[in-house]
Amino acid sequence: MFTFNIAISRTLRRVAKPSALLSFCLLATGASFAVDASAASFKCGAKSSASEKIVCKDPQLSALDDRLAASWQRAKETTLDPVALDAARTQQWLWRQHNCTDEACVKSWYDRRIAELDADYDQAKDARHAAFEASLSAQKLAPSAEDAVRKMKSATVANAATASM
Repeated sequence: MFTFNIAISRTLRRVAKPSALLSFCLLATGASFAVDASAASFKCGAKSSASEKIVCKDPQLSALDDRLAASWQRAKETTLDPVALDAARTQQWLWRQHNCTDEACVKSWYDRRIAELDADYDQAKDARHAAFEASLSAQKLAPSAEDAVRKMKSATVANAATASM
């Protein structure tokens, strides 16, 4: 029994010792999964388009795809015309699919599209604020009541922003 315990103890120590080859294999495997896992907001695969394959292979473009998804979500939540926003999304995506076959084109497309969506968000946010203020003014409330409504609106917006994070 004593010899058996020694054999188990030695075997466990060997297994527990880090192996350079094992460490390298685990690192390489993890890195390949990390590239695929963070590829983009779409699935990278054999049926991907040329522009999608470019994004899947480039961490910088994948990060831009993540930023685009965030900009899209913000614009979608504030737009005054969701049908037009969705139509523009489809049109823009199709343009990239048919026209971008190199990294420079894809990067330029992402930069431009993110800027457009951020501008859409800002414009919609300003329009909603102006509509809110016009509605508040039309109600002819006392100044203290207007301030109270503004505070409630601000608190609601802040709570919604916190909840979405």
